[in-house]
Amino acid sequence: MAVGTERDFVTALIVMDYGNVGNWAERRGLGYTTFIDLSQKQEVYDLVQQAVSEVNESLPPNGRIRRFVLMHKEFDADEEEMTRSRKLKRSVLYTKYDDIITGLYNGTDRVEVRATVQYQDGSTSVVETAVKIATLF
Repeated sequence: MAVGTERDFVTALIVMDYGNVGNWAERRGLGYTTFIDLSQKQEVYDLVQQAVSEVNESLPPNGRIRRFVLMHKEFDADEEEMTRSRKLKRSVLYTKYDDIITGLYNGTDRVEVRATVQYQDGSTSVVETAVKIATLF
């Protein structure tokens, strides 16, 4: 989700494709245990930063992403973050992830988050972690 309306520059909340990035990590021998763990690996940030930089080259300077965060979880229709047809509910996301969006604009390099994780066996737990914020030059 790009953020930039009425802001000095564009930022983005990026959700990685867990299956694709997980396969990429396994081919490189990069160990991980959860979505959160994989999303916060520096190697994954480097991969995404390269992709964002390539997209930025095709955009006008004021439309380029200057900072981004790899989200600690996927956006979820069950949590009202998107519709069943996968359209983002921006107002919900702006409210729910206000701390992250604020961090993207105030110059910090990480934001503390609290997230509920659901495991394959159906059990859940609450995880507190810090998500990194990357700056593109």
